[in-house]
Amino acid sequence: MTQHIQGSAFEPQDLACMQRLFSAACAARGVDGKGEAANQLAARIFKLYQQGLREEKDLGSHLQA
Repeated sequence: MTQHIQGSAFEPQDLACMQRLFSAACAARGVDGKGEAANQLAARIFKLYQQGLREEKDLGSHLQA
């Protein structure tokens, strides 16, 4: 995955990666993708991504913790 400067706009492949992670995490938790639980999950994914975690495997591991 490409490296981006922190705070820069997300590239389409970045958003696609985060969407896959979000969908998988929602399914694993039984979250419908809307509401407060989904918002918190999405915020966590964005935060991890902005902190430099770019590999789906690594992000997924952090979401399971």
